Amino acid sequence: MIYQFANRISQSLHSRKVFTIFPIISIILVAMLVACGGTNAPSQTASTSKVGGNIGVGLNAELTTLDPVKSSALVDRQVMLNTYDTLVKVDAQNNVQPDLATSWKNTSPTQLVFTLRTDVKFHDGTPFNADAVVFNINRILNTPSSPRHSELASVKSVQAVDASHAQFNLKAPFSPLLATLTDRAGMILSPTGVQKAGIAFGSSAIDTGSGAFIISEWVKSDHLIVKRNPNYWLKDDQGNALPYLQSIRYRPFTNGNTEFNNLETGNINAADTLDALYVANVKANPNLIYKQQPALSFFGFMLNTKVAPLNNVHVRRAIAWAVNRQEIVDNVFKGIAIVGQGPVSPTSWAFNSNLAPYSYNINNAKAELAQSGLTGNVSFTMLIPGASPVNAQEAQFIQSELQPAGITLNIKQEVFTTLTQDFQTSNYQALLIGWTGALDPDGTLYAMFTTKGGFNFTKDSVPEVDAMLEQARTTTDQALRIPLYQEAERLIVDDAARIFIWHPVAIQATSSKVKNYALLPSRILNFTSLSLSS
Repeated sequence: MIYQFANRISQSLHSRKVFTIFPIISIILVAMLVACGGTNAPSQTASTSKVGGNIGVGLNAELTTLDPVKSSALVDRQVMLNTYDTLVKVDAQNNVQPDLATSWKNTSPTQLVFTLRTDVKFHDGTPFNADAVVFNINRILNTPSSPRHSELASVKSVQAVDASHAQFNLKAPFSPLLATLTDRAGMILSPTGVQKAGIAFGSSAIDTGSGAFIISEWVKSDHLIVKRNPNYWLKDDQGNALPYLQSIRYRPFTNGNTEFNNLETGNINAADTLDALYVANVKANPNLIYKQQPALSFFGFMLNTKVAPLNNVHVRRAIAWAVNRQEIVDNVFKGIAIVGQGPVSPTSWAFNSNLAPYSYNINNAKAELAQSGLTGNVSFTMLIPGASPVNAQEAQFIQSELQPAGITLNIKQEVFTTLTQDFQTSNYQALLIGWTGALDPDGTLYAMFTTKGGFNFTKDSVPEVDAMLEQARTTTDQALRIPLYQEAERLIVDDAARIFIWHPVAIQATSSKVKNYALLPSRILNFTSLSLSS
C-alpha cells in the first residue's frame, strides 16, 4: 500500500482533450509464481549523460519522518525510496521486479521464500542479510500503532532460513504480499543503525539504508541533502556504478507558484508536483520538460464519522450529492483532471467504470439532509494544507457548492506536519487530503476502509466491507478478486466517509538537462539512474 497526504492538492492531469485511459499491464501478484530478474539498470551514452552533478528537487511539503514504520506521507517516500532499498520494487509498467530479493518462490500456499542478494551493505557498513529482513518485518508486526501493521496483518512470522534466504509464514494465502513489499512495508534498514538511534530514529539524518543515496543533512523546513552511495550494489547495463549523481538537495515548497518559479529559474531541476495553472508554461518553455502518465491516486476529502454532524450517514451522503466534481475539475484544475467517484483509479485492473453513485444534485442532497433528522443549518469545519492557493480554491468551491443544500463549510488552514498529526489522531471533522493508491487494490482499500485498518482515520466501519476485503486478500485468482473489490468500493462510496473528487496522473516537470527520468505510476521521483547533461 502506498499512502499519500499531499500538501497541495494540485497535481495537473491532462490536456483539455478527452482523457484516454491507457491499457495497464496486468500485475503478476499470484504468489505461486517464481519471479526472477537482473540486477542492472538502463545505461546512457556519453553524449546524453554526465556522471556526477548535483540536482535540486522541489517537494510540495516538509517531510514528517524518515522511519517507514511511522510514515504515512507521500513526501516521506520521495526521500526514502532513494535511500532505502526494498525487498522488491515496481517498474514503470506496474510490474513487480527484484530489488534486495533476487527471486521468490512459494514452497506452499502459506510460505513464501525470498532469495536475497549477498553483495549489499548498509550505509553504516553492516551487511544486509536474512536477519535484517526478520528484524524489519518484526518491527512492523510488533508495532500495532504503525500504519504498516495492517498491511502485513496476514503475515504470521518471518524467519531466516540462512543468510541469503528469508521465509514468510502466512496465516492464509495473501495475494497482495509482493505489491505490499514494494513500499514502506518492504524497506529493509540496518538493524544496528535503528537500534543505535533509538527514539531519535526517523527525526534525524542517520545512515541506516542501503540505497543509492545516503542521508547527509536535514534542516527541517529548509532542505534535506542526500549524497551518492559510493558502494551501491546496482550497476547499469554496461557495468557502470550507479548512481550517476553526486547529490540531491530536496527543498519543501508549500506554495505551487513558488515551486514553479524555482523550477523556471533553475533553482531546482525537478518538481514533484505542478499546479494545473503552470502546465502550459512548462510545455512552452524549451528549457523544461513536461510528461505525464496515469497514476494510481485519488483525491477528495475525508469525514470523521465519530463526530457530529458527520456521524450521521445522511449528512455525509448529502455532502456527496452537493459536491460538483465536474465544476471543480473544470475550474480548479483547468479541465484537465478526471472526475473521481471512488478510491480505485482508472489505471487499476479492479477499476469499475460503471460506478457513478453521486452526480451533482442539490435536490437529492436536501432529501438526504431531511432524512438526517437534524434541524436548522448543518455546519462543519474542513482542515486543508496551508499556503497553497490551489488547496484554498478547491475548498472554496466545495464551500460554495454545499451552501444551496443548507450545509455550511468552515475552512481552516494548517501546516502540513500539524495536519498529519490531526488526521492520525482523528482531531478533525473534515480534511482535504489525497491518497497515492497502490499497485494492488488491497493497498488502496484494506488499510483505509476496513474497521481495524492502519489508515482508517475516518473511523468508519462497514462489516460487509471488512468481509469482502479479507476474502479478496486470500484469493489468488484475479478474476475472482475483481467483483469483491468492486462491491466493496460500492459500499464504501455509499457510506460516504470519504468524498471522492478526482484522479491525477504522474508527471515529469524537470529541466531539459535532466536525462533518463523514470516516470512511475506511483509518482515517486527515482534518481538511481538519472543524470544531468552538460
